[in-house]
Amino acid sequence: MKRFFALLLLCFLVVGNSYGQFKRPTLLNDPDYDVGKPLRFGFSIGVNVMDFDAVNRTAQFNADGSKYFAEVTHISAGLNVNAIGDLRIARDIHLRFLPGYSFGQRDVDFFKVDADSSVSLATTMKMESNFIDLPVGIKFLSERNSNVRPYLYLGTDFRIDLAAYKRLKVEKGVLLRLQKFDYYYEVGFGVDFFLQYFKFSAEIKWSAGLLNMLSSDYVDEGKIYHDALGSLRSKFLIVSFHFE
Repeated sequence: MKRFFALLLLCFLVVGNSYGQFKRPTLLNDPDYDVGKPLRFGFSIGVNVMDFDAVNRTAQFNADGSKYFAEVTHISAGLNVNAIGDLRIARDIHLRFLPGYSFGQRDVDFFKVDADSSVSLATTMKMESNFIDLPVGIKFLSERNSNVRPYLYLGTDFRIDLAAYKRLKVEKGVLLRLQKFDYYYEVGFGVDFFLQYFKFSAEIKWSAGLLNMLSSDYVDEGKIYHDALGSLRSKFLIVSFHFE
């Protein structure tokens, strides 16, 4: 996480400095955009990659001397769709609210370690998530140069997982349930491009959950897997394209 944040900061400084080396053109697209209406709206589409930070109870043994542990071995791309509300609270600082919907899937493999230390795959659970997203954040902008303006993003998100309300699918091997609610902190980097009729932004963002998403709700067959896990914390990498 520290490396990711350092990389974002480095990109922000390098891009901002690079554009500062070029002469401004005489013609700017929508030159009054940053000093006009303080409140603007738009929409966003993007892709995400969901992951879990799994903490295993490595000292948890069963009666036969075996134990289980979990790993996320396969990650699928998901989609994000958001509305945008952007409020300019200072020349280079904007408050943003992006309510929306996102979905994706994480495949969690559970491995069994026998008393003789042999390891075998016990089961794979395909854990789907369908989130209502309620992110709020601050956008810190660099100096606009030409029709380009890089920025940093810091924020928080409250997510409601609608898939957590569904019944457990024993026949499909989904034996554990996730919690319905989670809080996230988010850091990101992006670039605003001022086009003739609208502003387009490309953004990459890291989102990390603060709560243990492992629910105490499980079917009888899932008890050995639930007991093997100490916690599951969500992680997202999100690439978004904003239109404002």
